[in-house]
Amino acid sequence: MRVRPNPSLEGLSPVAHGALDPGELERRGLDPREVVDFSASINPYGPAPAVLEAARRADVSRYPDRACLGLRRALSGHLGLGVSWIAPGNGSAELIDLLARLYLSPGDAALVVGPTFGEYERASRLCGARMLRWDREVRGGSVSLGLEGLLETILRERPRVVWLCNPNNPTGELLPSRDIRRLLEAAEEAGGLLVVDEAYRELVLRGEAEDLTGLLEGGSLVLLRSMTKAHALAGLRLGYALARPEVVRLLEAVRPPWSVSAPAQAAGVAALSPAAGEHLSRCRRLLARNARLLADGLARLGLAVVPGRANFLLVETGSGRRTRDALLERGVQVRDCVSFGLPAHIRVAVRRPEENARLLGALGEVR
Repeated sequence: MRVRPNPSLEGLSPVAHGALDPGELERRGLDPREVVDFSASINPYGPAPAVLEAARRADVSRYPDRACLGLRRALSGHLGLGVSWIAPGNGSAELIDLLARLYLSPGDAALVVGPTFGEYERASRLCGARMLRWDREVRGGSVSLGLEGLLETILRERPRVVWLCNPNNPTGELLPSRDIRRLLEAAEEAGGLLVVDEAYRELVLRGEAEDLTGLLEGGSLVLLRSMTKAHALAGLRLGYALARPEVVRLLEAVRPPWSVSAPAQAAGVAALSPAAGEHLSRCRRLLARNARLLADGLARLGLAVVPGRANFLLVETGSGRRTRDALLERGVQVRDCVSFGLPAHIRVAVRRPEENARLLGALGEVR
């Protein structure tokens, strides 16, 4: 008799993400080396040389440090937080999964502030949670969160976990610390945990993201950060959570052993060096200028652009899927936003000037 999987998981499908799919490109007869990828919002200028060298020199013949002590000490010095407040992971996606396991049981409510990254809902459903959503209103070039309504929903529904992306993917808006504080207070009153995913924090191109670490003391907040985006380490996978020590201890207990590889740990330490910091600062200045020029070019094409503050733009094209397919045939890949619940939109990363010009030219052909 064939053993069947857990019935609640049989219909589960992978979450849609950006990045090139070699299988899809092969079916379409496209050479991956000739496709410019605007669907993944990674620093297009690549890692700092010191980061690449550190990853290359890592000893892969031995198991990595399970506790990631060297990386945690480097992060501690960089952030001004104790080592016991830092939990590294195999990208922030792993930490999302672990937090769901720690805090959600079958029947618990989990609230996702959308439209946003699909892994929050997937991780919550895997734990049997009852899903709640509060969706921003996206209309043309504007986004409205409706903070007062969200606060009322948290207090009424009393979710065990509230998932918030800040700056948000795919809309790009960045909530100020005063709004985060109000959300945290509502989550605490409701007896829940607020998880703020700051994966794009270092790639905020207009202004600066505020430091939320001062809000961690109460124990109802977890901050997630990624080192794959700004430092262009997507192939290595590296992120970390910031939380009270008791939460960090639990994350370490449920994290699979050796999930953070030796090259990832070495690259992470090097990414916190002064030389790597200078490299990232230069990249941010270049990307801020590139973003302004790209937004202007999209507007000249008559497209409504959401004025986000991160290194990607949400663009209304009428049909995101048709636009994606037409652009891909021209060697340009963008992210259609169907999976976000925004079928009329695409999300485009900010890349180098010559690549952005190629995108604008291709969009001009398919408009």
